[in-house]
Amino acid sequence: MRSAQVDVLASRGVYERPGYSTLIGRIRENVRTLIRKQLELPRQEIAEILRANLGAAKWLAIAAVFGLLFLFSFVILLVAVIAIWLPLPIAALIVAGVLLLGALLTGLRGWKTRELRGPTRSISSVKETISWAKQRLLGQTES
Repeated sequence: MRSAQVDVLASRGVYERPGYSTLIGRIRENVRTLIRKQLELPRQEIAEILRANLGAAKWLAIAAVFGLLFLFSFVILLVAVIAIWLPLPIAALIVAGVLLLGALLTGLRGWKTRELRGPTRSISSVKETISWAKQRLLGQTES
């Protein structure tokens, strides 16, 4: 009879109020989970962006190969046509200069119109979390 009473007294009841150490442990675990999920969201979002653009990148690479093959043959044709009126080296230099100018102009336009963006959902989520923490935990209002 004595051992049954000791076991019951030694164990905590299920409905007993948790102590400060238990509450602090739960808070610490919740904060760890929140931080882990906040760090996981940008990785997931960037992976989604890369997955969505992978198929497009493959097709664009194939198109670039065909484009280069066409460009090579067209350049040879242009040099041959201009060489009818001018010497061959001068015709080749004229075609090369026009192609270089075209490459510079289109490259400059592409550089100016590029759009780099980050993981916007993750950034807004972190801002919301910081705002919530300031309001709830620190009692501060947004200013």
